[in-house]
Amino acid sequence: MTEHIPFTLTDDPRWLLTFDGFDPTREAQIEAVCALVNGYQGTRAAMEEGHPASRPATFIAGIFNTPVAPQAAELEEPIPELVVVPDWSRLRLLVAGAELRLDRCELLDQRRTLDLRQGALLRTWRLRDAEGRITAVTSLRFASLADRRALGQFLTITPENYGGELSVELLLDGRVTNEQQTPHLAPVYTGSAEDAALLVVRTARSGYTIAAAARSELLGAGQIALRREMAFVAEGAGACVERFSWEAEAGRTYALHKLVALATSREEVAPAAAATARVRALWERGPAVLLREHTSAWAERWHGIDASIPGDAELQRQVRFACYHLVGAASPDDERSSIGARALTGERYRGHVFWDTEIFVWPALLYTHPATARALLMYRYHTLAGARAKAAASGYRGAMYPWEAADTGEEVTPAYMLSGGQRVPVLTGIEEHHIAADVALAVLQYGRATGDRAFMRGPGAEIVLDVARFWASRAEAGAEGAYHIRRVIGPDEYHETVDDNAYTNGLAAHILRAARALAADLARQHPERWRELADRLALDDAELALWEAVAAGLVTGYDPATGLVEQFAGYHQLDPIDLTGHDPSVATVDAKLGWYPMQRTKVLKQADVIMLLILLWEQYPLEAHAANFAYYEPKTSHDSSLSYSFHALFAARLGKLDLAESYLRRAALIDLDLTRQGHAGASGGVHIAALGGIWQALALGFLGMQPEDEGLRFTPHIPAGWGELAMPIAWRGARLRVRASADGGLILAVEQGGPVRVATGAGPWLELGAGEQRRLS
Repeated sequence: MTEHIPFTLTDDPRWLLTFDGFDPTREAQIEAVCALVNGYQGTRAAMEEGHPASRPATFIAGIFNTPVAPQAAELEEPIPELVVVPDWSRLRLLVAGAELRLDRCELLDQRRTLDLRQGALLRTWRLRDAEGRITAVTSLRFASLADRRALGQFLTITPENYGGELSVELLLDGRVTNEQQTPHLAPVYTGSAEDAALLVVRTARSGYTIAAAARSELLGAGQIALRREMAFVAEGAGACVERFSWEAEAGRTYALHKLVALATSREEVAPAAAATARVRALWERGPAVLLREHTSAWAERWHGIDASIPGDAELQRQVRFACYHLVGAASPDDERSSIGARALTGERYRGHVFWDTEIFVWPALLYTHPATARALLMYRYHTLAGARAKAAASGYRGAMYPWEAADTGEEVTPAYMLSGGQRVPVLTGIEEHHIAADVALAVLQYGRATGDRAFMRGPGAEIVLDVARFWASRAEAGAEGAYHIRRVIGPDEYHETVDDNAYTNGLAAHILRAARALAADLARQHPERWRELADRLALDDAELALWEAVAAGLVTGYDPATGLVEQFAGYHQLDPIDLTGHDPSVATVDAKLGWYPMQRTKVLKQADVIMLLILLWEQYPLEAHAANFAYYEPKTSHDSSLSYSFHALFAARLGKLDLAESYLRRAALIDLDLTRQGHAGASGGVHIAALGGIWQALALGFLGMQPEDEGLRFTPHIPAGWGELAMPIAWRGARLRVRASADGGLILAVEQGGPVRVATGAGPWLELGAGEQRRLS
């Protein structure tokens, strides 16, 4: 190991997010934006020594707990939430016994840089204490992408104008709580094992065991006397403190390396032993090797996801920020957790899993890292029992996925919320049923994009068939002979208890048709598997015929004369809305008008019919796309972070490039504009769905990619200021690199695997073999 931090920042500023100085009003947002994420864990970029404005937290995917008491005044019962687990990077710096902190000393300068390319956070800061002593500190932290349970923390400390006693305390701190001081952890063990500090805690009610083991070393102290001590705090969930003390020389730099290994009972029978063995193995390899393996793993992932926009440096940085968090949101090795609305970067929405995952985040992973996409679908497969239980409790058959899910797959949507200061019932968990179709649609998209027949015969078929069964039981036959789905909430969410929401009905019909086709294919190609499934699910020909009838008879809301799709029955008769000057980052429409008066207007929270048309693009003529965008876009408030990106996608497909680029830039600033406060900003975690939507806007909108059964079709629309847009795309075991220029040029290259069938615009299909490149017009 060297005496210095074995790391050099990327020299290209388009890969760097840099924040200078310190502003307590923006600290929580910076902590989320610069979080260290690797799909297994997420650590907010809190200042290691602490500050009253800071909200430090580390999360481990899938670790939920339900507290004893409700977490907020509007709740009647406590609900499960993603647990803040022990803080692995906390430290204390002391000069002659006086603690160095920003709130106790004069801050001379500070810079924090998240190196997106290397997945590492570099912080430098200088403090002057009350005695005039100036101390310069550099820290590097990373969460390994090569070994997702491994964490690294490197420090250098330089007493610039003084000599004397320096002390550094490195902590594993289990004395942590969630927001509102909600406790979740109980102590199991606080001590040492094999020269490593070891902290073991357990979630109080869900019973997950979490172990963290750490080893540290001070370098650069030479032959001077060094005192190394370990102390253990037993109260609460406990803490391990490793203290290094020495007589420092003025102007000399000292370095500390700390490696941490995590383990939980989700993946290990004996988490304490696993964490101890892992940290020993990490230490034997050395911190420099761990860091090198980590940056190599990031280089590999970037090769498969980086979107290149050479003509716009700022947008390039923003897009890479989105891709960084998409990579860090999920692990291909974990089939029993999914991505919450703020991923692993904050507590907003308590870490719950929504439709955001399958519709907004998941496609970016499907077309860049299919193994991770598959793991996320397996989470839905492993939680089918919860979906079936919800359907049965509601009086339906099949699988009705919960609107908000945690680790068990049961419905965990809170019963009440605050809107404009008023406590109102939350009906999404009762009425927003389209998530069942969203999950099944993701399964179908996966099968088409990967050709993974084994998955589609196994878990995929079971999900799709059970969701189809739900929709057939959910639909009601009307006296006029049509089928209706009544009492629902569509993606808009500003209109509750409506009938025949077009998005819900459209996707339900699509899933029913696809399930019928899947059943026929299984019966023909894999009769034994079909018999096993049909017997276990008690499927017969009469039920399959019902699926066909319901799919054909569901009300669509589509008027061929105008091309308009009515969002739900009666929408056209609602009061008009004027959104001139509306700024969702200041106040949302429900806060302005009131929850119930708002529902009498045509205002939309986010894309609804627009979303349907994007997902089922080929089922509607181009004229309908244009007509519906012109009709619904002015009525959309964009009060949801989900809305901007899909409007960018839609506008790009229509060739409205100025509007598309405007929407894309607004989507890109949802987290990076630190003036956005409260829920509009990133303090409660990054808006991972918006970030996934940015990738989709680029690939499916500006690049114009349309996945079809035959292959991939591209109709690009690239703004002149970008020069070009280049993206890697994974498709059926191959990897393409697609480059489209503002002048209309399109270059397709098969970098790996193949052959791949491609087309441009309305042109014919072409086949590209491995290593082949073709320029299309």
